[in-house]
Amino acid sequence: MNLEAIGFLAASVPEDSDFSIDNIPFGIGTYTSITGRTYRCRCMTVIGSYAVDLAILQDAGAFDDISGLNENVFSQRTLNAFMDHSPKIWSQVRKRLQEIFIGTNALLQSNETLQKAVLHDVKKLEMSLPVEIGNYTDFYSSREHATNVGTMFRGKDNALNPNWLHLPVGYHGRASTVFCSGQDIVRPCGQLQKDPNDPTQGSVFGPCKLLDFELEVAFFVGNTKDDNYITGSPLTMEQAKQRIFGFVLMNDWSARDIQKWEYVPLGPFTSKNFATTISPWIVTYEALQAFQGPTSAVKQDNPLPLAYLQDPDYSSFDIRLSVSIQSNSMTSAYQVCESNFRNLYWNAAQQLVHHSVTGCLMRTGDLLGSGTISGTQEDSFGSMLELSWKGSKIVALSQDGTGESRFFLSDNDSVIMKGTCTKPNHGRVGFGECRGTILAAGSKAQVRHLRGASLPQYESFKVYAKKSPIAWPMEIVLKAKKVPYRFEPASEEIPILEFKEVVSGKIHSVAGALGAARFLDDHFSSSKSLFPNDPIDEACALQIVQIILTLMSLPEIINDSEKLKKALLEGLKDVRRMIMRLKNFGHGGQFAIGGYSPTIVECFLIPYLDHVKSVDVDLCVEFPELFLIDSLCHEHPWFQR
Repeated sequence: MNLEAIGFLAASVPEDSDFSIDNIPFGIGTYTSITGRTYRCRCMTVIGSYAVDLAILQDAGAFDDISGLNENVFSQRTLNAFMDHSPKIWSQVRKRLQEIFIGTNALLQSNETLQKAVLHDVKKLEMSLPVEIGNYTDFYSSREHATNVGTMFRGKDNALNPNWLHLPVGYHGRASTVFCSGQDIVRPCGQLQKDPNDPTQGSVFGPCKLLDFELEVAFFVGNTKDDNYITGSPLTMEQAKQRIFGFVLMNDWSARDIQKWEYVPLGPFTSKNFATTISPWIVTYEALQAFQGPTSAVKQDNPLPLAYLQDPDYSSFDIRLSVSIQSNSMTSAYQVCESNFRNLYWNAAQQLVHHSVTGCLMRTGDLLGSGTISGTQEDSFGSMLELSWKGSKIVALSQDGTGESRFFLSDNDSVIMKGTCTKPNHGRVGFGECRGTILAAGSKAQVRHLRGASLPQYESFKVYAKKSPIAWPMEIVLKAKKVPYRFEPASEEIPILEFKEVVSGKIHSVAGALGAARFLDDHFSSSKSLFPNDPIDEACALQIVQIILTLMSLPEIINDSEKLKKALLEGLKDVRRMIMRLKNFGHGGQFAIGGYSPTIVECFLIPYLDHVKSVDVDLCVEFPELFLIDSLCHEHPWFQR
C-alpha cells in the first residue's frame, strides 16, 4: 500500500507499531467503554494504538455489500464463524477495514459517535483465545533445529532420522491447554528418570528441573468448504493454501527431563501437554504475502518430496523472530535468541497437505504449529535446550555477562516472544507479544479460559415489582436458576431485576422475566436451562410465552368481567393448541413441550393459569391437559410460594 497516500487512523500509526495499515489482524478482546459498560469477548482488529470493535462496525453497515458474509459473524465470541468463510471474503473484509482506516470509506471518519463506540485503547484490552480450538498438531519442520537436537542425542552422523527429509514429522498435542498470551504457567510435576545415566533404575516423582521454551509460529485452519471436510479427501497443495486463515506466535513449553523418561516409544506426552501459549492477534495469510521469500533450504531436491508434497511455489515468510527472558529481579527483558520463519524445511501448506493425506478431516479452528524454529548460528537457536547445548553452556541474561544466567528456565522467569515483518515502502506487520511467566510447582494459576475474561460474578439480586401474576414469573425464574434474591415492593407493573457486579460494584438491571431468564440462563449455566435445546422447540416456547404475556395484560385493558373471562378463555385455547402440538412431537413427558421437567413456558403458564382460575374457570373440566401441567408444577420446587 502507498504509505504516502494514507490518512485518518492509518496516518497516526507510529513506524515501529506492529499494527500498520498493511497488517489488520483479528482477535478477541474485552474492554470497558467510556460509559463504563464492559463488553466481553468481542471480535476485534487493531490499527496502531486503536483496538476496533468489529461487531459495532458491522452493525453500522460497514460490510453490508460484501456478498456471502454472515450478517452476525462478528457478534460471536470467537473468530471461528468468520474463519469458516472463503479467502475471498476474508480479503474483502480486510480491504474494507483498510478503506475505513484510511478514510476513503468515510463511514467511521465522518461519525464521531461511532468512533467513540468502535475505537478503544489497545493497551487496555484484555485478550482471550481468538479461536475455539478443536484440534492442535505440532510439527518438527526446522531442519536446523532437528539437526541440533539429533546431534546432541545421536551424534552428528545420525542427526536426522531417515524419514525426516521425506515428510513433515508431527504429533498431536492438547487443545485444552493452549492459552492466550499472558497466562501464567505453573512448573509441571511428573515422572523423572531416577538416575540420569541409567534408565533401569526407574523413576521418581517431582517438579520439572529442565523447563524450556520453544520458539514457534502456528497457523489456524479455516474455510471448510472443500472435499476434505465433506468426504475426507486429501487436500491438494492449492486447497491447503486456501485453508490457511492466519498465523500466531507460539511457545510450546517443554519439560525436557519429563520428556527424556517418557518419550520412548511413542514420543512426548505429559512433558508437552501442560501448556502452549499463543499470541492473541491472528496475522492473516494475506498480510504476510508481501514478505514471501525462500526458505533456508532454498529448494527441496535431495531428496525430491513425493508428488503430493511438492509445492510449485515452495517458500516461507520473512518473519524476524526473537525470544527474551526477564526474571522478577530484572528491570527489562534480555534477548537470548533471534531466528526467522524462513528457517523451515517444510512450509505451512506442506504440513497441512500431509496432515490430510490419509483422510484426516481438517476443521475450522484447528491449530498447526511449525515446531521449534532455529537458525545455524548459536544466537538463533530457538530453545534453551539448544542455547545451553543440553545444559553444558551458560546462557547469559545480560550483554556483559555479569548479570543472571540460565541453563534452563527458572521460576518467575517471563518468556517474551516477538515477530515482525518489515520492508521498504510497506507498513510493518507484527504479531505483538507471546508472553508467559513461570510459577513455582504447586502454585495455583487462574486459568483464563476460551471465553476470556471469565464471565463476571454478580450478587445482591433484588426484584422490584407489585405482587401480581406478572411479577410471579420473575420469582419462578430466580428459583429455577437457584439465585437468592430479595423482593422489594414497588409500583412498576413490569418487574425489574437488579443486581451488582462483584468486582466493580456496578449496578445492573433487567426488565421483565423473559429478559431476566435469558440473562440468568447464560450466567448460571450450572443449573438446569430454562430454554429447550432444540431451536424449533425454543421458538415455539417463546411464541407461547409472548401470547401469555399479552393475555396477562388484558385486565389493564378490559374492565368488563364477562368480556375479560371470554378473552382469557380464547387465549387459553390458543395456548393449549400450541402446547398440544409441541407435546405430540416431544419425548413423551407431561410438561408443556413434551419433556420431563418445566421450562420457560411453565414459568409464565402457571401464573397465568392461577389468574384464569380466579375468574371461575374450571381447568379440570375445560382444559384437562393444562390442568395436569398445572398440578405437576404446583408440586415442583420452582413454583412453591
